[in-house]
Formats: sequence, structure tokens, C-alpha cells
Amino acid sequence: MDTNVERIDGNTVELTVTVPASEVDAAIDRAYATVAQKVKLPGFRPGKAPRPVIDSNVGRDYVLGEAQDDLLNATYPSAVAEERLQTIANPEVEELADLVPGEKYTYTAKVQVKPELTLSSIEGLTAEVPSVEVTDREVEAQIEHTRERFASLEPVTDRGVAENDFVLVSFTGTVDGEAYEGNVVDKYLYEMNKGLMPAEFDAGLLGVEAGGATRIEFVVPDTSSNPDFVGKTAAFDVEVHEIKAKVLPELDEEFAENAGGFESMDAMREDIRTKLAEAKASGRERMLERAVRTSLAERLEGEVPESMVATRAESMLREFVGNLESRGMNVEQYAQATGHDPSQILEDVSQRARMMVTEELALEALFRAAGLEVTDEDVDEEFARFAEATETDVAELKERWAGTPASDMLIEGLAHRKAVEWLVDPENVEIIDVDPSTTDADTGETDTTDDAGEGPSADAEASDE
Repeated sequence: MDTNVERIDGNTVELTVTVPASEVDAAIDRAYATVAQKVKLPGFRPGKAPRPVIDSNVGRDYVLGEAQDDLLNATYPSAVAEERLQTIANPEVEELADLVPGEKYTYTAKVQVKPELTLSSIEGLTAEVPSVEVTDREVEAQIEHTRERFASLEPVTDRGVAENDFVLVSFTGTVDGEAYEGNVVDKYLYEMNKGLMPAEFDAGLLGVEAGGATRIEFVVPDTSSNPDFVGKTAAFDVEVHEIKAKVLPELDEEFAENAGGFESMDAMREDIRTKLAEAKASGRERMLERAVRTSLAERLEGEVPESMVATRAESMLREFVGNLESRGMNVEQYAQATGHDPSQILEDVSQRARMMVTEELALEALFRAAGLEVTDEDVDEEFARFAEATETDVAELKERWAGTPASDMLIEGLAHRKAVEWLVDPENVEIIDVDPSTTDADTGETDTTDDAGEGPSADAEASDE
């Protein structure tokens, strides 16, 4: 088989394939054999009908068409592999001539290949990553988080509701005077200022004493998750049964012992510092790679082919759906459970696919610009690694992958890896440590704002900590 490649426009090439007469005849033989097995002809057992009979009953053109399809399906992938083309779309095959037994056959296909884009520069790259140094603020934030977990609730009788209280409430709500589903709540222990209800509801509770009652009214804002309520007046008749204040434990030896079996607060702080340092060290490499890949992608010049983005997005979506199905869910159920719009899920997948393709093209551009190479030794080591993982003989694996996309993907993966290794080398990129602690430690709470009727439900029961 002879092949020839000519670049005709951007990242589109024209691949011409000439198949020798012997392969043409073999394809025709296979086609006649296949058709003979499939069709039932009077007086002949399956597979035994001679060619003239098949031609008369099925049609010679049909058989030659089958042979032509077989020939293209067999030779096109081999031609692509032989020319080491990284195709990114299905080929457009020009009008095909008929097969002629005993004659060679030539066809031409136009196909998009992965472009070799360039970078504006590989000099002066920077990456910001959290510092591995553990600050006192981070240690204290972790202690406060633990302290919150060991907090107790104590009844309050000498004042009204304050900002951070827990309030045992009952209420009946309406929107524009109409009841809604779940509008009656009986003795629910409500935590103030956690976004469980609109901020106006919390503000209306401030100062109300235990045993007291109040009416809270406000116009539902356009940030409500229920568009039907926006602009309407929500009203709540609230009874306050009990007020409880959260009391944090003292930072003393008793707290250190209860929180983790430590002899002192100093021992507790040292343990936290050690664990935070270990966590930072383990995550730093991953964060550094993410940062440098992003920085490099911003320097990529040229158009990212939409066909590559679409193919990657389709693959990612299949994997996402497969993962959901393994958990007994579909996309609609996932969207409902998480509050995500299905169209937004698709958009997120597409954006992620574009980012990944852009980063990979940037890595390949870096590989070329930095003069990196994949050696035979690199390939042998990678084959050995795959063979060990799959419990396969190395020679057998090489033979099986020879001339297939798998072999090209192996080399491509090695090129990406070498480019990343170059990127994370401090000699090639300026690594800037940044303060990772700009806010207090996460308490594990989710800040959500519910609209009227989507706060505590009617069957919620009061509970003490």
C-alpha cells in the first residue's frame, strides 16, 4: 500500500492511498464469501453459491460496493498510522471510483489533523501556589473549628434573640396572603444567620424574648430560588418558645484532652501544625502542575479546533453519565438533586473540555519549543510499565500495539509528561508562594439562601445539642 500526504489548508490534509491489485482481489473474494453466507439461494447451501449466481440474484455492483467498504475500512486506519497522522475528525472521502478486479485502487480523503500551534513565549513563566509554611492563623482557625464542634447550647432567659443564637420557633407563613406547601412549622430549633431562611426573617427575630411572638413581613427578593414568589410579600407569624446561646469551651487542658487526647494546648497546636504541613506538602505538587498548565495555556497562539473540543466533551459526558448510571441515577435526577440546570451541566462539560484540549495543545507546543524528545528508552520503560500493570509480556504488548492508535497515544502521553516535568522545574518557572489563609477556616456549613416556604419544613422537630 502506497500513501501520500499533502497539507491543503490550515490543519486539513489530503491523504491519498493506493491499494495494490492483490489486496483489491482479496477484498472482492471476502465480499463474495460474506454475501454467499448471508443470502439464501434455491439449490445452494449457504456459502456455496457461485459468483455468477450471486451476480444474477444479488447484483455484482452490490458485491463490489461491499468489497469497497471493506477495503476502505481496512486500509484507511493503516494509512493514517503509516503517515503518523493525528486525526481529529472523520474523513471526507472524495467520489470513489469502482473497484476493478486485478487492478490497483486509489482513493483520496481529506481529514483534519491535530494542529501544531505555537506559544508566544516560554520565558518568564510564573505560577502562584499556596505556601507550604503553616501559619499561626491557620492553626488557630483549625482550633476554632474544633471548638465549634464541642460547643454547647445553654438556655437564655435574660434577653431577647441575638445574632448567633439557636431559637426554638413555631410559625405559619403566607405569600401574598396565600398559604404554600410546608408553610406551617412547629417547634423547630432554628440557627440564626446560617442562610436557612431569608435575612429579613432573621432580622425580624432579633430582640424577641422567649415566650414572645412577632409578625415578620418582607418583599421576596429576586435572588429567591422560587421565581413565582419574587416581588410578592411574605409574612410569618412567629412564636419564640426558647432561646439558646452557643457557648464555646475554654482553650485549656480539659478541651485539649476532650478534643484529641492531648496533654496541653501546646501539644494540640503542634499536632495540628504537623498535620497541616503534611497535607500542604502532598497537595502542593498537584496545585503547582495545575497552576503552570493554566499559565502556559494562556500563551497558546492559534485556534483550538472545535472538533477536538466537541470530541473531548462527548467523551467526558459519556463518562459522567456512566458514573451516574453506576450509582443508579440519570442526568435529570442528578440535576434535581443538586439544583443544577441540565443545560448548565452540558455547558460546564464543554468549558472543561475546551480547557483540557487547550492545555494539551500548549504542552505539545512547549515540547517542541523547548527541544524535548521522547527516546526509545522512554518508550521501552513505558511499555514495561503497561505490561506489568496488565500482566502482559512486553514483546507481545509491543506487537499488539504496533501501528495502532494506542502506540501513538503512549508516545503522546510521554511527551505531555516531559513537558509538565519541564514546567514544574524551578529553573524554568518562577514559583510564587501565596498566603493560603485569607478567611477563617471552613466550618463545613453551606451558605444557601432559601426563599419563603423553603426553610424549615412543617415536620421538623425541635432538637437539642
